Amino acid sequence: MRTLAFSLLLLVVAPTTPEAAQPAKPVDGPVPTKDAAAKMTVPEGFKVTMFAGEPDIVQPIAFTFDDRGRMWVVECLSYPRWSKDGKGSDRVVILEDTDGDGTFNKKTVFMDNGVNLSGIELGFGGVWLCSSPNLLFVPILEGDKPGKPEVALDGWNMTDTKHNIFNSLGWGPDGWLYGCNGIQAKAWVGTPGTPKEKRPYMDCGVWRYHPTRKIFEPVAHGTTNPFGLDWDENGEMFITNCVIDHLFHFVPGGHYQRMYGQDANPHTYGLMKSCVDYRHWAGGDWTSSRGTGVGGKPEHSDAGGGHAHSGCAIYLGDNFPAEYRNTLFTANIHGNRLNNDGLQRTPSGMKGVRRKDFLFANDSWFRGICVKCGPNGALYVSDWCDTGECHNYDKCDTSNGRIFRVSYGDPKQWKGDVSKLTDAELVKMTVTASNEWFSRKARRVLQERAVGKKLRDEPLAALRAMLKDEKEPTHRLRAMWALATLEELAAVDLTPFLQDKSDVVRAWTIRLLIEGEPSIKWGEGEVKEKATIDSIFFLMKPQPPDVLLAIASACERSQRLNELKGPRQTIELRARTCLLHNIKPDSDPNLVQLTWYALLGRVKESEQELLWESLKAKHPTLRRNGVRFALAFGREANRRTETLEWIVERLQNSPDEVRLDILGVLREALAGLKGVTPPVNWPAVYEKVASNPKLQRDAEAVAVLFGDKEAIGILLKRTTDMGATPESRRAAIELLRPLKLPEFAKTLRTLLDDPAVRTAAIRGLAAFADADTPAAIIKAYPKFTPDEKLDAVQTLAARKEWANALLDAVEKKDVPRADIPVTTARQILALNDKALSARLDSVWGKIAPASQARAALTKKWKELLTEDTLTKASVASGRVLFTKHCGACHKMFGEGQAVGPELTGSQRSNLDYVLENVLDPSAVVPREFQMVNFTTMDDRVISGIVLRETKDAITIRTTNDTVVLPTGDIATRKQTNVSIMPDGLFEQMKPEEVRDLVAYLRAKEQVPLPK
Repeated sequence: MRTLAFSLLLLVVAPTTPEAAQPAKPVDGPVPTKDAAAKMTVPEGFKVTMFAGEPDIVQPIAFTFDDRGRMWVVECLSYPRWSKDGKGSDRVVILEDTDGDGTFNKKTVFMDNGVNLSGIELGFGGVWLCSSPNLLFVPILEGDKPGKPEVALDGWNMTDTKHNIFNSLGWGPDGWLYGCNGIQAKAWVGTPGTPKEKRPYMDCGVWRYHPTRKIFEPVAHGTTNPFGLDWDENGEMFITNCVIDHLFHFVPGGHYQRMYGQDANPHTYGLMKSCVDYRHWAGGDWTSSRGTGVGGKPEHSDAGGGHAHSGCAIYLGDNFPAEYRNTLFTANIHGNRLNNDGLQRTPSGMKGVRRKDFLFANDSWFRGICVKCGPNGALYVSDWCDTGECHNYDKCDTSNGRIFRVSYGDPKQWKGDVSKLTDAELVKMTVTASNEWFSRKARRVLQERAVGKKLRDEPLAALRAMLKDEKEPTHRLRAMWALATLEELAAVDLTPFLQDKSDVVRAWTIRLLIEGEPSIKWGEGEVKEKATIDSIFFLMKPQPPDVLLAIASACERSQRLNELKGPRQTIELRARTCLLHNIKPDSDPNLVQLTWYALLGRVKESEQELLWESLKAKHPTLRRNGVRFALAFGREANRRTETLEWIVERLQNSPDEVRLDILGVLREALAGLKGVTPPVNWPAVYEKVASNPKLQRDAEAVAVLFGDKEAIGILLKRTTDMGATPESRRAAIELLRPLKLPEFAKTLRTLLDDPAVRTAAIRGLAAFADADTPAAIIKAYPKFTPDEKLDAVQTLAARKEWANALLDAVEKKDVPRADIPVTTARQILALNDKALSARLDSVWGKIAPASQARAALTKKWKELLTEDTLTKASVASGRVLFTKHCGACHKMFGEGQAVGPELTGSQRSNLDYVLENVLDPSAVVPREFQMVNFTTMDDRVISGIVLRETKDAITIRTTNDTVVLPTGDIATRKQTNVSIMPDGLFEQMKPEEVRDLVAYLRAKEQVPLPK
């Protein structure tokens, strides 16, 4: 019987568009169940129905549909106090809407003793459940009764995390069960009894498990806490995510950007990016978008609601208007809404496209979690229904929860059972169904029948015919996937599709051929030979980027997981050559990175093999990564000298661009090391490369790192050689300063009178604990330019005695107080000397509380920067000012440096957002852009952000310099919550300059430079 809570059919036809909806006001409880659907705002023509709600369901963390269209719901009562003793009261319930009115009217409790349940899928005669630390399979017995649970996998982590647990189960087009895992849930997963050393490690990313072969493998790594995945009509996988970018085109074999921490593979040397250049929040600290949906923070609401996303459904049904097909829906937790992203093909992958938010709950308790499409083409979303989100561990309301159905008009009610269809009906449904829900169900049922030996030859023949004859590329793909899933796809039948008109079909064809058995059957004799030759000929031709992406993806997995032999070995070798020849300097960065991972997977015992291959590449990143790997591998194998010798040998006769790559990597890899013995062939090679003007500077840098006395002597003379170019003299100073040569500080002090190299001299002196330095700098100070003065005060603030000398100069008016910025004052405080700090307060002043200073400055600049004022701005001049003041750390419209956050996709059009981030840059700053204070063994303080960190050295970006600090020289390291971005930027500029810069920061697209 339907409960009183559902005595009314809760439908609403939205009278307004989503943009008209306003955030709900804070309330003590959720919108009443009977009113919740009517309260929501959706585009015209759509309806929202309360499918189920409390008390019938609570805590609906996940759901799926069975072959009859019934909804199976996981009610997670364990969160946030995960059970450690194997006992629990989580439920799996079956909800059925028998009359199609959008509200369930039959409920069956399948099980009520679940433990730590966070995901669900159905197939192969049972229920698959995320039940940390296990992936469970629970057989479904007659009458919807549970059988004895079986542990399919164990090793999932629930000890180190509350909300990063594994989740989002779903069947991929390849017949494997896929799922997500979070960044804190460090896991070594395997079948029960597998020793830890044979279990692959993973934290954040996507994994898969084959239901009959019992194989587990990570698919791709990265992101933060992915809690939703789905596939588009071409079988491309997407996941939704939190904090960092919200949407990723997740290509198998990829290693993607992370919120923090190191990738599972230490040799990735770069990570792939998300597929969006915009965010659903205005940026800042990850907590800043909280409260977006309760009447505050319009900058976040206007952008899309917030950073936290859960659920992922790519609409491939037949109920919504055509404009929504192949678009992605995800729940925005902070924004109390559903976001809707377009998916657009690019030459080498996919990208997300910003679309209008689709649904506003208008309920501050709405916490969308799971989003899926149903058999009737409607969209379903579960609502956790609470005031907190993933970090709310103390006050969880477990008494409620809802599931809503969103449809366009009245969807057609489907009554049937996919599992009862004939083989012929299943084949037709698999290939041609207009609603992808049916295609996926039918393909899985065919797979189940094949496992049970119940599949006859006729359906296989029908699939082969449809693969050949279907006009629609997506239909050919579906037939191809089905045959591969059934392990009934012959290579000789597949290779003709290497010539298909569709790039997508060609990409899947070569991917399957490279991955090979058991999905592909090669046959014997002439059949095998023909398929192999056809594949090789295909790989010998130039290929478009999207096909190359598929090749790289397949190679990465093939090499990492399988022993290469037979046709696959031949094809895989040719595939790598294809990648090396086709990846060009202007190729998409994600494609370049995935190609590197493919090459990396080939290495088993010899770093030389990878180096030889990578140096043939046309892309410099691949060449450089090959050298980096060889050096790292050689060090780990305790044969650094030998490795250096044959790397240096490559400098003899390689083209100049390859030599530059080798020298550049040697500079980076050897920086910070002490006592590196040069290889025996270095003197002869150095003489050759140093005489080449294109290579001279990098060659000299490597020579210094090798301790080459002759090269060091030449550089010392050059620093004071007035006949040498200023640029070469500055470079010599920068190369020599890490050596801390005894007499070099004296030389640098003499160069304070030389404008051509003064900046390099001031910065160089910071490395020497020389008592004569402060007096020399202060004496020369009046001659310095404004930029040189900033370098000078930064240098003097690095040591206690020097900072006292600086404050002496301020007291004597030799150095104006205004010349010391807040960032320098903070560095003096970081010296941790009470007397010095007190003196700073007395001489320079106290650092005002950020909130107090920001409030006054915000009021001032909002009054000055009116819309009328900004319309008079020179946006072109603003671009020049951006390059001068911001471009050293920030990138926008493809220009600038990626030291700080990318600005192109931020909420720049909002003046409040711009002022908040410029006037008080430390108010909301991600951890990776917060200053770190290092104290060296000789009592120098270096404050900056960490650009790169290895076992041997840390590269630090300060406000005015880049410093490589050997790890052995570090005495202390302290993380701060302060941004590297200096305070007071606007105060250093003229009002019209501020106007022009702000106008440029708010620009929607790049503008030309001033003429």
